[in-house]
Amino acid sequence: MKASAPTLLAATLLCACSAAPPASADLDVAFTCSQGESISVRFSPAHGTAVLMRHSERMELQQQPSGSGFIYSNGPTTIRGKGDDLSVEIGRMAPIECKAR
Repeated sequence: MKASAPTLLAATLLCACSAAPPASADLDVAFTCSQGESISVRFSPAHGTAVLMRHSERMELQQQPSGSGFIYSNGPTTIRGKGDDLSVEIGRMAPIECKAR
């Protein structure tokens, strides 16, 4: 039995779609920061949140409007970035500059 062109196209599209992760899947990213510090961030696009892990401390942040890149904040702690670059702002401390590993 021969498959029709529309049937083959539909099957190909289904296979291609199933190979890609869902857009709303959580994403864990490890960063190396200035002075050798390591942090990690779990981005949860479906919930509009990110969880920053630094020195075994867990900080949940809410997504904020951004003209470019991303911003998550809970008030005293803010992360912002674009591409592989991340800046961590905690209270009045100088920002910590990080790069994804």
